[in-house]
Amino acid sequence: MAANYKGKYEIVTADDNLPGKVMLYEKPGRDCFTNKHWHKNLEIDYIIRGCMWTNLGGEDKDLYGGDYILINSEDVHQTCGKVPDEPVKYLVVLFSYNYIKSYFPDFDNYYFDVNKNEQTRARIRDLLKALVFEAENPSEFSKLKMSCAMAQILMHLFTKCREPRELDPDAIRSENGPDYIAKAIDYIKDNYRERITLEEISSFVGLTPTYFSRYFSAMTGKTFKNYLNCVRLENTLIDIQKNGMSETRASLENGFPSVKSFITVFKSVYGCAPSEYVKIYQEEAPIAEIYKK
Repeated sequence: MAANYKGKYEIVTADDNLPGKVMLYEKPGRDCFTNKHWHKNLEIDYIIRGCMWTNLGGEDKDLYGGDYILINSEDVHQTCGKVPDEPVKYLVVLFSYNYIKSYFPDFDNYYFDVNKNEQTRARIRDLLKALVFEAENPSEFSKLKMSCAMAQILMHLFTKCREPRELDPDAIRSENGPDYIAKAIDYIKDNYRERITLEEISSFVGLTPTYFSRYFSAMTGKTFKNYLNCVRLENTLIDIQKNGMSETRASLENGFPSVKSFITVFKSVYGCAPSEYVKIYQEEAPIAEIYKK
């Protein structure tokens, strides 16, 4: 959920007839800069030539020609060319979240580690090279070939690289009794735009309010109210950034009782007011800090 996100939420649209988006770039290092951001999609950045600095989850790493990095869904990340005037040629592959979910409904319950198996990592690198070739040499069936290569990458990730996420509320399932947490989370996702009380949701799952409150917190690591606010915040941010809604309209349409309430939750997550958010992630200060490293 968005409670741990300290970067900008990014909306990613897929190319027509592809399970995502393929972008080939070649530009000076300084022009490769991106602010900290996150999205629901899987992303792979493959360096063809030059050197790219990356920050993934607070960890710095330099990538050189032939290297690639996998960015899992919801991971906060940032990139920049290592040398300001040195050209970097690289491929960015973004896999559509909706496409993935259509074939792998439990996707949200896993992350993917391409370093688990060197043979698999090498095979994915070969498929990335194939994508580069098709991007540089478009032909009648390039879209089809790229789609096949992307699907093969996903199959390698799903079958060879997946690891369960720890303490993921959506993955919690009771083997010996009623599915209380799953039922509560489904109810929240279906009704977060409405006013939901602790009494209402505890009655829905069949527990007393006191017991449900303790049980939900123990199993998810969040209070019911915090979890509900995180769902509302995530959807409000999507409406603001994707649909161009005002803060007031987006917050009210996604279950916040007022824009003041939305701003309070926003501050607790991002450490600033929404109006200050864009200023914090302007390029000038961050890119200067990167080149001090």
